[in-house]
Amino acid sequence: MLTHLSARLAPALALLGLAFPALAEPPKLSKGIATDIWVEWHRVGEYLADPALRSPYPDWPQHVSDARLAQLRAEGFDFVRMPVDPEPMLLLDPGPTRDAMIAEIVARVRQLHAAGLTVIVDLHTIPRSESGGIDRIVGNPGTWAFYLDLVDAVGRALTDAGLDPARTLFEPINEPTNDCTAIWEGKGPAAWPAMLAEMHAVARAAAPDLTLVLSGACWGGVEGLEALDPAAIADDNVIWSFHSYQPYTFTHQGADWSEDRVAFLSDLPYPPSRLKPEALEPLADAAVARAAEAWQWFARDFTRQDYVAALEEYRSLPEDFGVQEIQRAAAWAKAHGIPTSRLLMGEFGTIGGQDSKARVRAEDRWQLLADKRRAAEEVGIAWSVWSWISDFGIATGPDRTIDPGACAALGLTGCAAPTGN
Repeated sequence: MLTHLSARLAPALALLGLAFPALAEPPKLSKGIATDIWVEWHRVGEYLADPALRSPYPDWPQHVSDARLAQLRAEGFDFVRMPVDPEPMLLLDPGPTRDAMIAEIVARVRQLHAAGLTVIVDLHTIPRSESGGIDRIVGNPGTWAFYLDLVDAVGRALTDAGLDPARTLFEPINEPTNDCTAIWEGKGPAAWPAMLAEMHAVARAAAPDLTLVLSGACWGGVEGLEALDPAAIADDNVIWSFHSYQPYTFTHQGADWSEDRVAFLSDLPYPPSRLKPEALEPLADAAVARAAEAWQWFARDFTRQDYVAALEEYRSLPEDFGVQEIQRAAAWAKAHGIPTSRLLMGEFGTIGGQDSKARVRAEDRWQLLADKRRAAEEVGIAWSVWSWISDFGIATGPDRTIDPGACAALGLTGCAAPTGN
């Protein structure tokens, strides 16, 4: 794989296998929220075809004022995780257009800093049918080499801009999707540890003073974290992240992109014990009806019994199932001598926001958020909720008013009705 890398990355890769000196203490994070990954565009092709869409990048500042950003801080958030889709930059050769997009990322960080917020710059690629997305990035050596070149360019830009390292963190990849078979079934070698070491070396050389946010493979869940030996990185200026979406059947019910039985389930309660036996058959019938009318190619893959089985599995889960991931992450950190202040629950949340078609009781959504938030805080783990506005969003309306139930669930004390956007 190293033969595919540009000569410009050779010094960074020469650092592989070396111990990194202890750098500044990572910033102290507490309560975070993700900004929008897209507002005006969803497909990379339409974005690149329209120059008007490419300023600003990401595009959420077109819809959010500086006053609203400052209000996030007043509401009780101390940091934001800023997802930036790198796909457009990956489709561009290095040059003025890509440089301008990276400069816009820096500008957005400055804007958030001015609002009093610490920022995680999150290169947030997702699976894509049009280009392969994250699956292709971690599965194709040539694409991986080009991705590392982009990590280098973004990391250097953040450093050269002179951004405050105490308030700027760099997360060079979101939810690497490889190694699930190795992690879940113990079959085949794991590719991610070596790739993570490569990426870490590139990012650290590009951004020597910034805290890096790193995760395990298989969608960045706790299983991927447990499969890692952090001693292979040997860098104290790293925060280890995991995403927590269990129980998945509840958090992703009605998620029509999931290619799973849950895509056609709806009206599930939380916690699992609230799902009564007499509700299983009607809920399964409703899922069959939704699948029959759905456009998704996988809608015909599931039978009525598949939905009944999914509901029975959900109902049988222990009450604390949603927080077990947090406890496992804390145990992993303790086993490796890592303080929980260097752990981050980088995403958690549940479907049912204003952009969602799923029917989920608001009270159940907020109960799940509260359970996870409290469990993380009890063991000293920072968190970032997914997200502000989306089908997982906790806010509504053009002024992005955070639901009072979400405020209470997240332990926020400064929520008030926003003025303007």
